Amino acid sequence: MKKLEMIKTYYECNMAKDLPEYGILGWESEEAQRLRFDVLLDKVKLDGKKLLDVGCGTGNLIEHINSRGLSVEYTGVDILEQMIEKANKKNLDAVFIHTDIFKENIFSPDSFDVVYTSGIFNLNLGNNREFLKDALALFFSLSREAVVFNLLHVDSPDREEKYFYFHPDEVSGILTEFSAVIKQVEIIETYLKNDFTLICEKNK
Repeated sequence: MKKLEMIKTYYECNMAKDLPEYGILGWESEEAQRLRFDVLLDKVKLDGKKLLDVGCGTGNLIEHINSRGLSVEYTGVDILEQMIEKANKKNLDAVFIHTDIFKENIFSPDSFDVVYTSGIFNLNLGNNREFLKDALALFFSLSREAVVFNLLHVDSPDREEKYFYFHPDEVSGILTEFSAVIKQVEIIETYLKNDFTLICEKNK
């Protein structure tokens, strides 16, 4: 099965099960999803900034941002049309676009202050390391200030074969390939047992 079809099949099957939104996206609980979002909101100054959310799903991040009273110019993209349809039905003050930016990038360089993604590297696609490298190259080109993403931790206590797990040191090594554009990297491992987030601040 092609990698894009693997991703679509996974999420479409979740949608067919009539799961809550966090379940559709593959998260174990609403609290776990919120804790991932809170790392971004607590560590990165988003108020008044332009944010791109890659793999935005049904718009849960902008809902959480709004609940925190932040003013963010938000754009979300997702490869699943059904996700974008659900997001648009919420009538949020946000832009949701059905597109695959890895296949055809529709944005200009430096279009956003911050590029964020949560969960898109979790499924075991057989090329996760290469996918991460290619994605980071795109994200750094689109962001002016920071790139933030989370990954499943290799020391997760409940590993499953369908998911892919990274070691923080391994990802630090991958990020050295982008040292020319990165000012500093913060790795956060304290919010969940099976997850970690990397905040990559760009040189200005």
